[in-house]
Formats: sequence, C-alpha cells, structure tokens
Amino acid sequence: MDMTNVMNHVREELREQPDINFSEIYFRSVERGVSSAEVRGALVEMLNRNEIRIKDGKWRLASSVERRKSA
Repeated sequence: MDMTNVMNHVREELREQPDINFSEIYFRSVERGVSSAEVRGALVEMLNRNEIRIKDGKWRLASSVERRKSA
C-alpha cells in the first residue's frame, strides 16, 4: 500500500475516534491489510510533520493552530 494511502487511513481513524490509543490505531490498520511496517512508518511521518498530538497516551489529529505553533 502507498504511504499516502496509509496516512489517509490513519487520519480517517483519528477523525472517527479522537483520543484513541496507539494500539487501537495499529491493530485496526493491520486488520485492514496494512503491514505493520507501513503503519509505523506512516505514524512516524505524521509525527514528524506535527499532524498528531499525544496527550496522556491518547492520540489525535493536531488542529491547524497547533501545527502553526509548533512550526
């Protein structure tokens, strides 16, 4: 699967369920047929781009304001 498709899938998961645990994102993606390496790679890329925020072990998409502050 293409990395952009995997990242879009992760974004969809985070939009549907904000404040989700890492393991839930990971297992739902693998369940859909995405390899574990692709899931990890997509999450790392999204963290590097400041698209994801983690607070108290809960993952969510960062708002545009949060992304501007960190840049």
